[in-house]
Amino acid sequence: MTTPEASTVLLVDLDNTLIDASGASAAINAALHASLGEATAARFWACYEEVRADLGYVDIREAMLRLGRERGDASVLAPLVDAVYGVDYRSLLYPGALDALTHARGIGLPVVVTDGHPGYQRHKALAAGVSAAVEGRVLVYDDKTREIEEITTRFPAGHYVVIDDKPSVHAAFKVALGPRVTTVLVEQGRYAREGEAVTPPPDLRLPSIAAFAGLSAGALRPAG
Repeated sequence: MTTPEASTVLLVDLDNTLIDASGASAAINAALHASLGEATAARFWACYEEVRADLGYVDIREAMLRLGRERGDASVLAPLVDAVYGVDYRSLLYPGALDALTHARGIGLPVVVTDGHPGYQRHKALAAGVSAAVEGRVLVYDDKTREIEEITTRFPAGHYVVIDDKPSVHAAFKVALGPRVTTVLVEQGRYAREGEAVTPPPDLRLPSIAAFAGLSAGALRPAG
């Protein structure tokens, strides 16, 4: 469904931008160790990385299924699901994350756009209170940089603001949308320093998502 055109649409990332993804992994790992033991926990993360390499994106559900198929024992799936979906994701929100989304609503229409398995990503967004903060506007893709046309068709706007921790994501949106987009790099999480020489560079850099609440609408509009 396409929404009416907005003046400004803010495309906000989830992992490492609103939610501490490394903290989520640590919480899942602790639960796996407690329920399945060190060896099975280690093998799960190996499957996780193998799936990432095979698919080109993170699919935690496929990692769980792969481990179950490998073991030939479906009973391993229940504790895996409990470990992954039982995390308190609200406690893993970065300070100021929901305030940033409130601030975004005063500037334009915020939409969370993230990569990964749809069920898991939407669960995280819902459990953390992110989905409610953006009135359910959560889009999940294998790779959002390949879906820019689809995203902008679903949420047409005169101008876009991309808020993300990955410089490569900003570069892709800048190439696709040119002066119609302002890119805001949130320098937190494991990917924030990737590709320091990426071209085009982000328009703005913030030390944390909390700092977004200090930006005015004018600061997010293109020069001139």
